[in-house]
Parts: sequence; structure tokens; C-alpha cells
Amino acid sequence: MAKISISLPEELLTYLDQKVENRSALIESLLQQWRQQQEDAALAAACSLVDELELGWESEWQTAAITDWEADGS
Repeated sequence: MAKISISLPEELLTYLDQKVENRSALIESLLQQWRQQQEDAALAAACSLVDELELGWESEWQTAAITDWEADGS
């Protein structure tokens, strides 16, 4: 795993140390959550664009595909 170094104000480090046992793990978790939010936002924007451009499934096709999927027991 690659290592990075960040600088934080002393009062923020003191606060983190009072609240968590492992501040590095907290920062890693927060960055992972932020990345997931960014990916979710990008996916939502792409889905919105597909809807606007009507590039997605027609509702009848979607209903038929769901019905077929359910009939197959998938």
C-alpha cells in the first residue's frame, strides 16, 4: 500500500485523537466514503443523461425483460 503524508492543524489532530483510536484508519475510511459518493454521483448523472437522450430501454421492453427474468427463476 502506498503511503501519503498530510498536514493538519494541531487542534484538529488533538480532536481526532480524543475521538478515535486510529486517526489514519478514520481518514482512510472518510476518503473511501468520499470516493464512493463521487462514483454514485457520476453514475446518477450518466443515468439521467441516458433518460434524457432516451437511450435506455423502452418501458415495454423493460417489463418484458423483468417478466422473462422472473419466469426463469433468476
